[in-house]
Amino acid sequence: MTLGSRMESFGPAERLYAAVRRRAPQVAASIVRDDEAGLPRVHLTYGRTGRLIVAWDGTAYRRWSGRGHSDRFGADPEEAADRIAVMLGAQASPAGEHP
Repeated sequence: MTLGSRMESFGPAERLYAAVRRRAPQVAASIVRDDEAGLPRVHLTYGRTGRLIVAWDGTAYRRWSGRGHSDRFGADPEEAADRIAVMLGAQASPAGEHP
């Protein structure tokens, strides 16, 4: 694999995952490929909250369930990470700061 092909594989799910790790490192996050569609989704949990699944719909990050997309978190991965942290009850750190 060349450097160029690795960079191309850093898509929306990977950008959101990285933003969550930076902004809310206390949130457990993983990227899981959907069996049916083959699309990556970010699975997130914090404390006693249930699992939150977030997917890229082509224009924005959205909450995903078996019934489709719902809550919209926006197109910017850093802003989406902040909104997700709040939804899960975690505190997000401003960019460049660590809790």
